[in-house]
Amino acid sequence: MSSLTPKQQRIAKERLVYGSGDSLFGHIEKLQGTRPFGSFLDAGTGLHSLRWIATLGGEYDEDGEKNMTDFTAVTADETMRRNVQREADELGISHLGRVVIGNWFPPDNDDRQSLLSIDNEIDSGETAAAAEGRATKLYDTILADYLIGAMAGFPPGHFSQDQMIEKLARRLKPGGRLYIVGLQPIPDVYDAKNPGAPQNIICKVRQVRDACILLAGDRCYREYPKDWIERQVDRLAAGTAAPRLKHIDSKEFPILYRHTTIVKQINVARHKLPRFPSRALANEMKKTLDDLEQQSYAATEKIQRGRRIELGFDYVVTAERVDFEDESSEN
Repeated sequence: MSSLTPKQQRIAKERLVYGSGDSLFGHIEKLQGTRPFGSFLDAGTGLHSLRWIATLGGEYDEDGEKNMTDFTAVTADETMRRNVQREADELGISHLGRVVIGNWFPPDNDDRQSLLSIDNEIDSGETAAAAEGRATKLYDTILADYLIGAMAGFPPGHFSQDQMIEKLARRLKPGGRLYIVGLQPIPDVYDAKNPGAPQNIICKVRQVRDACILLAGDRCYREYPKDWIERQVDRLAAGTAAPRLKHIDSKEFPILYRHTTIVKQINVARHKLPRFPSRALANEMKKTLDDLEQQSYAATEKIQRGRRIELGFDYVVTAERVDFEDESSEN
């Protein structure tokens, strides 16, 4: 951060995401307590998570209480990698970590190459073969921020969600924490017996948005419910071989939809229209989206308090890697 000018520092601080202002990251900080974040792996990075990670170490950790020593931020998308790297540079935290391309489930199933940048720090001028010979890097803290839901957009990982948590657990140090952030899937309908229920419009928007994504030739994200995540953690907790996890905590965070929030999802659909198979189909879908925007406005106006519709929730599931000797010492 010292390389930034005072003006750059001020602008950077305005973009940071502090736990005190974000309910999910704030919950993670509360669970972490006085435990250092240490070496940090952001297993599916984005701008939002990076702006929070920046507050955990270096000069932004003004009280020195969070103690993140270094970070590795992973994405399978080159455009996202460039955007996150640029953000790390502008926040002045590039010296603390790396933003790398890594596919957790590569098309050729060769984890050694696709995950080399995650598992080993490759020094300047060093060959990949030399780095590959070193022991796999382990992390004190791993964040999976909506990662499992996003895997559906990156083949062949869209069929491997049930393997993801174990793959992350193998990269945790004994006693390290895994924080899994997800979105409870939005149902097809909230109340079939009451079509006028305001929650139904959110379900409809989700359906039409996903239809537009598919018609444009893209893949939809597929969110997984909290209890599915918990079952994956419990499976590793009940196993007899490493890695073993201990389920620490699960918490739900209700979602409140403003009209502007719903329109953002409608706009996702609108951006797909130019790539529809035919102009006529795109024009008809545009009418549907315009109607949905009007219906969503009417639905939020029905809510007298805050003009926000409550439906579903985000969640954080927390697990810790345990060794057999750790368990025996506790008994």
